[in-house]
Amino acid sequence: MGNPVDQALSDSYYKHRWKQKIIYSPMGNWFELGYTEMTADAATFTVLNRDFGKDNKNIFWKGYAQQVDYASFRIDEHNIPKDAKHVYSTLDYRNELKIVLEADPTTYKPYLLANETYGQQWHRDHQSVFLYGKKVEADGKTFTRLNQSLAIDSLYLYAIVYDYNGTGSAETNTSVIRKKERPAHEAEVINDYYVRFGNSIALSNWKNPFAYLQFEKIENYRIIDERNIVVNDQLVSDGELMSDIDVSSVVILDRDFIKDKNAVYYNKAKITGAEPNTFTVISEVYSKDSQHVYYKTHTLNQADPTNFNVNYATGIASDGKLSFKDGVLIQE
Repeated sequence: MGNPVDQALSDSYYKHRWKQKIIYSPMGNWFELGYTEMTADAATFTVLNRDFGKDNKNIFWKGYAQQVDYASFRIDEHNIPKDAKHVYSTLDYRNELKIVLEADPTTYKPYLLANETYGQQWHRDHQSVFLYGKKVEADGKTFTRLNQSLAIDSLYLYAIVYDYNGTGSAETNTSVIRKKERPAHEAEVINDYYVRFGNSIALSNWKNPFAYLQFEKIENYRIIDERNIVVNDQLVSDGELMSDIDVSSVVILDRDFIKDKNAVYYNKAKITGAEPNTFTVISEVYSKDSQHVYYKTHTLNQADPTNFNVNYATGIASDGKLSFKDGVLIQE
C-alpha cells in the first residue's frame, strides 16, 4: 500500500504504491484484515469518510461500488447514508449497503434515550420507528421508548427482548414484542428495566422477558439496584414478588444470591437450611455457610466448606478431597 488518499478523513483508503489503483484496507491493517483492490477511477477518487468514497461514476463503501443514486447520495449529519429515495444500513456484513425498507430519507434520524446504555440502534422518521434498520410493527407516530427494555404506543405495551440463546447478532436477536394493551395510567420510569403504571409495575430484563405486577395500591417504592426494587415494603426481584423477604435486612449478595436475616435465596428460591449469618458466595452457582456447601439450592452434604473452591478453567469444584462437576460428585 502507498499513502492514504485523505488521512484526515479515513485510515482505510490508500493509493496503490505502483498501480493506478485505490486500495481499501480497514484501518490500514492489511496484514490481519486484508485489503481490496478497488475498481474506482484513481484519478477522480475522493474520500467521504472512513468507509465511504466516490469517483466520477460510483459511490464506494468499504472498497465496493454500491447500487445507490449517485447524484443525490449523501452522508447526513448523523453519519447515515441516504439518497433521494432510500436510507441505507451499514449493519449488513456483506459488501453492499442494505436499503432500510419504508424509511423516509428526509426525516430519518437516530432515536435515542436521554441515558442510552444498551447501544441498540434505534431510528425513526415522521411515521415509523426502526430497530437495527428494520421497521418496528407498532404505531410509529406514537411509539415511545420508556427505558432500555419497555416501550408503548397509543394502544399497546411492548417488551424489547434480547434472545441470549440466539446464535446471530444483536440485529437478529433483538425483538420488539407486543405484550398487553397499553395501561391506562401514565408511565413512570423507575430504571432501565422497571416502569410504573399507576398501581402496576412492568419489567423486562435479561432474566425475565416480561412481568406485569398489579397491586391494590402502590404506596411507595424504592430502588435497590437495576434488578431489585421494593414496593410497599415487599421485594420485587426480576419482576417477581418475593413477599417472604424481610426488606429491612435484605442483602443482594451476588448476581443470583439474596439473603435477609432469616434465609438465603438462589435465583429467588430458598436454599433450605442455609445460615444467613455465615453464608458466603463462592461462584455463580456454588456457595457455603459454616456447616455446608451448596450448589444452586442443593446441599452437597459430603463437601467440607472449610477449603471448598472452584477451578474456573475446568469447572471442577473441590474441598481438597472430594470433587464436583455441576454439583455432582465425581467418582474416582
